[in-house]
Amino acid sequence: CYTFEPKSNIPIKVIVLDDTQRDDDLNNPDSLGYGHASLDNERYDWLVKELDKGQAEGKLMIIAAHIPISVEQADSMMGWNPAAPISEAQLISKLHEYPNLILWIAGHRHLNIVTALKSPDAARPELGFWEVETASLRDFPQQLRPFEIVRNSDNTVSIFATDVDPAVKDGSLAAISRSYAAATRQIFNMTPDPMPTGSYNAELVKQLTPEMQEKLSVVGGGV
Repeated sequence: CYTFEPKSNIPIKVIVLDDTQRDDDLNNPDSLGYGHASLDNERYDWLVKELDKGQAEGKLMIIAAHIPISVEQADSMMGWNPAAPISEAQLISKLHEYPNLILWIAGHRHLNIVTALKSPDAARPELGFWEVETASLRDFPQQLRPFEIVRNSDNTVSIFATDVDPAVKDGSLAAISRSYAAATRQIFNMTPDPMPTGSYNAELVKQLTPEMQEKLSVVGGGV
């Protein structure tokens, strides 16, 4: 777990969170496996401290974690560990307290999916945030995803999430890797069918608080 700020003159903070299940988590491996998301009290307290600090310093915040939240059933091997010290509902409720949290990015499920975690208060849309999952480079069509964050004239920010297809040379290791990815999809009869909340490319809009509107007016249009 660590944090970094991509640009010193831009108020954006990235919080890299290890939300993978620990070996000593209580669990039933015969029925649920060990691929869950999980947070112990130590990691949760660290996350809250970093979110508090980022909010107090007036920084837009992005959480980068391996496993997504709020997208799997409780009994799913890909979801939250039901025996974790911190429940998924507890975590999400806490995250909705930070209007400067704009994005949770994750992998784990090998899917390209966008999910809106809407504000629990309709009168305060700024308490909602977006979650973007990106598939692995081992998965056909082996896409990567850059994020571009731009301030709009209506006191919102747009997050442009775009999947990119790399170009590879015939006979290269990259081309061989792509053939393996295509073969895996054919062998297991997999189809690139997004979930109902899914999107390959998206413009995700987030409402800014009055405090962040004022702060970003000094920075300029592009974040």
